[in-house]
Formats: sequence, structure tokens, C-alpha cells
Amino acid sequence: MMMRGRTILDIKTGRAQPWTALQLAAYTLLDTPVIFQPEGHRYTWEGRELESVTTILQAEGYIDTRWFDDWSRDKGTAVHLAVHYEETGGVDEHGLDPVIAPYLEAWRAFKDATGWETQESEPRLMSSVHLYAGTPDVVGHLPGITRAAVELTPDGSYRLVPYRDRADVQVWLAILAGRNWKKNNLRR
Repeated sequence: MMMRGRTILDIKTGRAQPWTALQLAAYTLLDTPVIFQPEGHRYTWEGRELESVTTILQAEGYIDTRWFDDWSRDKGTAVHLAVHYEETGGVDEHGLDPVIAPYLEAWRAFKDATGWETQESEPRLMSSVHLYAGTPDVVGHLPGITRAAVELTPDGSYRLVPYRDRADVQVWLAILAGRNWKKNNLRR
């Protein structure tokens, strides 16, 4: 289940943001399956609730949600589901919303151009060392790339945004250490 030697991709329906590098860096340290409860978007392990990567980044001010709206969030969710169903063999071409279809075509174009083959889609994982959880969008292998965003566009094209800065993992661990320190020392 270790992410070493594999490529983790984050699917985007808009521009990848700087915090995406940190999110993907955090995903590289995930190593153990975890229980996920969609109601409340909760991850648990041995009866203990774990914070998600996105929750931590948002709480620490790295994700700016001012630009998020319901329509964009719902579109992103639908595109992620379409990609997930495509990768697990269950996409319904006839029931696919025409707004979502070009994004799926962009994903297919990416796969055709790069030879990408998904090994896992939406695995629910945790870091057994650092005790946080997350759900990488897709995991597979692209030579020379460990972490990247794939920006899918409504015109059916895509853009690959690789993240190669090794310091990203150290920055993530510093954020996590700060988050844990606050939770343990700044109780309200």
C-alpha cells in the first residue's frame, strides 16, 4: 500500500493551486487502509477519528475557500466520480451529464497520450506514522513523476502539472507538527 515508486495524481477541473503540492506530498506518506464514512467525511482507525489532509491544510490557512461555490464543488465531485467509474469499469456513457462529458474526454486524452494505467482509484488511506488520512484521486505510474495534478478542461484538453520539489514533504510535516501542537497546547 506504500506510495513509494508510484505516481499520485490529483484531478482538477480548474487550475491547480499551490497547496496541491502539499496535499500530494502528504499523500506520499499514506501507507495503511482506513475506514471511511461518507456521512461527515470521517476517517477512523481503531476507533480513533483521524483528520484528513484537506481538513488540516484548510484549518491551517493553506486552502483559500473564498473562490469555492456550490456549482463548482458539485461539478468537481461529478468529474471525480466519472473518472473513478471510468477507472473501475463502470462509467455510464448514456447517463453522463453533457457538462461532465468533456472532462472525461480530457481524462481519456491524458491516458492515451501518457500511457497512464490506474492501479488504484480513490483509495482510503492513512499514515500509520503520523496519524492523518486522505484519499488520493488516482495512483499508478508515470516515469519520472511521483506527484502531479491533471487539469481537465471543458474543451476536452488537459494539462499535466508535475510537483518535483522534495521540500514539499518537509513543509507538509511542519504544517502537521504545527497543527498537532496547536491541538495539544491551545485548547479553547
